[in-house]
Amino acid sequence: MGMGNFAYNQLKKICESLGKHNDALYAVLAIAVFKGVMRPTFTMMDKESDKETKKYAAFREGVTEAIAFASYILTHKLVLPLCVPIAKRTGASPKKIKNGLSLLSVCLTAGIIIPAVCNLTLKPIMDGVKKLNDKRKTQKPNSGSNVLDIKENAVQEKINVPTVYSSQLSVNSRSLLDAVRRNSMQNTAMRVGG
Repeated sequence: MGMGNFAYNQLKKICESLGKHNDALYAVLAIAVFKGVMRPTFTMMDKESDKETKKYAAFREGVTEAIAFASYILTHKLVLPLCVPIAKRTGASPKKIKNGLSLLSVCLTAGIIIPAVCNLTLKPIMDGVKKLNDKRKTQKPNSGSNVLDIKENAVQEKINVPTVYSSQLSVNSRSLLDAVRRNSMQNTAMRVGG
């Protein structure tokens, strides 16, 4: 029963803490973080979409949730100072005014601010990323770089296998060298990736 009581007490502490400090902002921030991590992850796990489409969609979803996270915090910080003047003017409890403003700021942010900010910023961000990717793809590798360039229907170089065997080679090694020499003479062109 000791472990069961421990788990129960920990759960009780967590629930009491969340109940005392309950704010709508915490819920939407948690949702934004989970969506910002999980949606791109599941998008990249999709086996039916092509690689470039998955990368584009996952990046866009991640950027959208990053914008949402920042927007929630910013609007909350801007609206929160209004609770004391409103409470003084109306005679209501500052805590109730704070909770009400927090909920209103979350709703306003989700319904108006996030879509507006995404509408203004996502297209330029995604265009910039596309230009950067296109630029990276069109760049030629340096002549001294170790980049392997494989082309379809490329001619394979002939392998020079010495005709004189070393006395240290075993029978199996000699037969392997003979097979390589025969294949290098027969297959002058080999299709890659086919």
